[in-house]
Amino acid sequence: MSFQKVKATKPELQRLQQKKIFSLRGERLLEIKREQVAHLLRLTMKRFFHDREIMRKLFMKTGNLLETTYETIGKRKFQQIANLNSVHLAKPSVKVTYVHEDGLDLPKIKIDFPKRALPPYSFTDTSIHVDILTNRLKKLLTNLCELAEENKKMILLGTSNLRIQHRIDALDDIIIPQLDRSINMIEEFLGDEEREEFIRMKKIKEILEKSEQ
Repeated sequence: MSFQKVKATKPELQRLQQKKIFSLRGERLLEIKREQVAHLLRLTMKRFFHDREIMRKLFMKTGNLLETTYETIGKRKFQQIANLNSVHLAKPSVKVTYVHEDGLDLPKIKIDFPKRALPPYSFTDTSIHVDILTNRLKKLLTNLCELAEENKKMILLGTSNLRIQHRIDALDDIIIPQLDRSINMIEEFLGDEEREEFIRMKKIKEILEKSEQ
C-alpha cells in the first residue's frame, strides 16, 4: 500500500485504524482456531499410530496363521478352497459416505460381509485354521478401513493447519505492517499540516497585532 494510494485525511486515518483493529482481532481468532486444529491433529496422529501398530501386529499374526494353514492342509488345497470361495460366496461390499465433523468432511468407510452360508468345502478333511484365517482377514479388512479414515482425517487437519498458518503469516508479514506504514505516513502528514497551520495562524496574529498598533 503505497502512500500515493492513501488519502492523507482524518477519515482515511480512522478507516485504516479500524481496519488494523479488525485485522488484529482476526489474527487472534485464527490463533485460537490453529490451536484447536493442532490439538485435534495431535490426538488423531496419536490414535492413528496406535491403531497402525495394532494392525501391524494383527497382520503379522495373520501371516503366521497363513503359514500354519499351508503346513496343515498344503498350499495347493488352500488355493483350491480359495477358488471355490470366490465362486460360491458373495463378495463383501464397501460403501463410502461423508460426515461433517470437526469442521471437516470426513469419509466413513463401511465394509459389509455377506451372511455366511455353508462353506463349499468339507469340515472333516479341512483344518480349522481356514475358518480362523477367514475371520482374521475380515477383522484385518475392517481395521484397514478404520485406519484409512484416520489417515484421511490426519491429512485434512494438517492441510487446514497449514492454511490457517498461511493466513496468520499474511496478516503478520504483509497486511498489518502495510497498515502500520500507511497510518504512520498519514499521521506524519496530518501532523505537518497542523504545525504549518499553527505557524500560519501565529503569523497572521502577529501581523494583525502590528497593524492595530
